Amino acid sequence: MSGKNKLTFRINEKANRITWSVPDLPLKNEENADFWRIHIDDGFSREIMVKSSQQEGKVRTSSNETIIHYDGLTDVYGKTYNVRLNLHMEDKNDVIECWADVENLDDVRINEVQFPFMDLSAVCDENRANDVLYRPRGLGERINNPWAALENDHTEYMAADYNEIWSPLFYPRPASMAWFGIESSGHFLYIGRHDDKKRICTLLSGINPRNKSPRIISAICHYPAAVKGEFISCGHSVLTLQKGDWRLGSDIYGDWARKTFYNPAPKPEWVQNMTGWQRIILKHQYGEIFWKYEDLPRVYKEGAEYGLDTLLIFGWWKGRFDNGYPIYEPDPDLGGAEALKKAIEEIHNMGGRAILYTNGVLIDRATDYYKETGHRICRIDIDGNEYQEHYQFANNGTILRNFGYKTFVSACQATDEWREKLLENGRIKLSFNPDSIFYDQIGGHKCWPCFNSSHKHRNRIDEDPWFRCENLKAMHDLCTGDKALGSENTVDIFSCIVDYNHGCDFGNWYRRRANDPNARNNFPKMYRRTFPETIMTNRFIHDCRKDFKGELNFAFIHGYRFDVSIYRGRVAGIAGEPEYAKYIKKLIDLRKAYHQFFYHGKYVVDTDITLPDKVHMAEYTYENRKMFAFWNENKNEIDIDILGNTVHIGANDVACIVTL
Repeated sequence: MSGKNKLTFRINEKANRITWSVPDLPLKNEENADFWRIHIDDGFSREIMVKSSQQEGKVRTSSNETIIHYDGLTDVYGKTYNVRLNLHMEDKNDVIECWADVENLDDVRINEVQFPFMDLSAVCDENRANDVLYRPRGLGERINNPWAALENDHTEYMAADYNEIWSPLFYPRPASMAWFGIESSGHFLYIGRHDDKKRICTLLSGINPRNKSPRIISAICHYPAAVKGEFISCGHSVLTLQKGDWRLGSDIYGDWARKTFYNPAPKPEWVQNMTGWQRIILKHQYGEIFWKYEDLPRVYKEGAEYGLDTLLIFGWWKGRFDNGYPIYEPDPDLGGAEALKKAIEEIHNMGGRAILYTNGVLIDRATDYYKETGHRICRIDIDGNEYQEHYQFANNGTILRNFGYKTFVSACQATDEWREKLLENGRIKLSFNPDSIFYDQIGGHKCWPCFNSSHKHRNRIDEDPWFRCENLKAMHDLCTGDKALGSENTVDIFSCIVDYNHGCDFGNWYRRRANDPNARNNFPKMYRRTFPETIMTNRFIHDCRKDFKGELNFAFIHGYRFDVSIYRGRVAGIAGEPEYAKYIKKLIDLRKAYHQFFYHGKYVVDTDITLPDKVHMAEYTYENRKMFAFWNENKNEIDIDILGNTVHIGANDVACIVTL
């Protein structure tokens, strides 16, 4: 291989063995290691495994490409299938680009192709415990010594953990991006799925079974679902091993994304400068009314006193929150349509902004819409059943809390009826003149494969993201002038279409619950550095719990707008928690002092500095200046030197400093 890439490979004559190596580094794999796997579905057995190590094929090479061809495949039980497979591995100087083509001539379905599949017994450090796995769970996850840490994903008996212990990460969401990698001895092994068609995939990390020789496996799983007579080309993936750290992966993936799908339009100025919002529910899931339309100006005003300039309004429709989806009409019990329009106008007169909610995914099974249309356009699973979700929001009783309340199905984004319903609901919201229309969940909610071939995706179970992007673009086209489109969740292919995201991912909070052991793996810098344009909120602080200041400090340094939802949007607005409100105001005021960096600057990770324990830092640039935001999680104050400047940080407090 040439260029910066240090990773080399050699295929044996039978095409059932690949040898990975790096000159002068200990990277290696075992003799019987696979370099691809396929899972076949015969209608009864859903996961019939085919392993590369048990095949025999042919290898053809040119100056920069290796093509491996198999005329047929044999499963682990010895049965053969009339399935042709071509694997392409192309040397592109700095990277190896690889993809698989499947031609199915048999009476089975080719559900999964796992390629590339790197099964290594060492990476670049002879002391494996020094390796670090970076992966885009939520906004980012940093896992020290994955050789040991991934054992926590052992299922005990739900999967074949006696072969490998897998830690799968589905994209889109819970993965926010389609790349991951291992940092090892000053090098970074990058594995990225670069698919222009935006198809779903799984980023696979795995290790050896218990008490077996060390292995670490990195693979990308594609879902061609090729039936008899179909030829499917899977998404392209990229491999490289170069000197550097995780930022190398951020650059590779970010550069590719900006050349293909990531081209966010300028956001309305009010969104760019948004400090945060109060999120309230007018009529709750179980029917209780907390506010009427006439109360909205007062609730907004209470938030404005603490620097919150926006109101995000849930449960404003007749059916009440998390009921009646996707039918939305003003509620006479809350004051009627004219009262809603008047309330939003009053908020505007006070200089505020209002956002109206609808859900972008769910269909309530207890509605006429489900009976007439929804049952045809919802997603179905591999057995032909509806994917269902059950909510258990409750008040003071026990029936709802223990046994659940609502049952939803999820709409397939590849149906004309759902696309029109999304647009219709956008027009309904805009008729009340809000500043933004908000569609919950569609920005990342479960892009699970849909096996209903009557939908526009036909046999392609992996195309939900493509159709979802097209729907989001049409919804954004409704937003003229300074109207904005928002959604929940953060995924790269969707976040570049909307104007802001209601954060709901690992990394939008420090600890969702006190003493959360996973907080140590939280690494939002992975996404924030790759796509710093994304405007998103924090999440899951609903009262003055013991650690609320730390959670807000975490949100502050990483530039998240503040989501204030007291008691999860019930009973009281921000005025109901004055201590919390006072601290929010302190942080918003401090951000105002560094407004250019937080609201118009760029989140970067340029400066390498060893910080004291429990001290966190985020870095921003604006024009030719740089700002550092710090959070001291310790119970004592501390001084830190940064580029020749000293910054003082109080106990469990934040501080900022600007340098040239």
